[in-house]
Amino acid sequence: MPEVWLRTNRRALLLGLALPVVIALVGSGLLIAAWLLHWHWGVWALAGAMILGALYLTGNILWMAAQPRLAYEADSLLVYIEPKEPIRVPLDIVECFFLGQGGASELPKIDGMEPETSNVIVRIAERAKDWHHRDVKPAIAHWCEGYITLQGAWCEPINGEALKELNHRLAAAHREQRARQAAGA
Repeated sequence: MPEVWLRTNRRALLLGLALPVVIALVGSGLLIAAWLLHWHWGVWALAGAMILGALYLTGNILWMAAQPRLAYEADSLLVYIEPKEPIRVPLDIVECFFLGQGGASELPKIDGMEPETSNVIVRIAERAKDWHHRDVKPAIAHWCEGYITLQGAWCEPINGEALKELNHRLAAAHREQRARQAAGA
């Protein structure tokens, strides 16, 4: 079981449950009306499809809310920015985490301006050229030139203290990894 280092922004995802709830309520209303008023079977099918679609959306949102953004397991940093599986970055090439400010968060504009977010940036070692770029969903992260920038809007709220804890966990994992390697050599 991976050790969670940074969670996803559950509040934003759970807010997204409003749409499936509305769809399910409309579908349920249609289903009840079709039953009481003996409407055509097409209305039953439409109502059923709406309810099933709402259940599918709800399941996806709850699944995404349960996923971390960063986790640690077996000498790998697990970066959850892809829909299916996390990207396993070898821990020995992860140098540090730092805080970044940024726009381009894919959030709606407020008063014509894009809201600023606090991003988490993961620095990849210069020697690890194969890990310097990945094509990822830009709404969640950017991965180029040896930096993984996790959009703050899709992470739990991050501040200096939380960032210090991330770097402390990374240093402890590096020490543990070196100790295992020394014991095995």
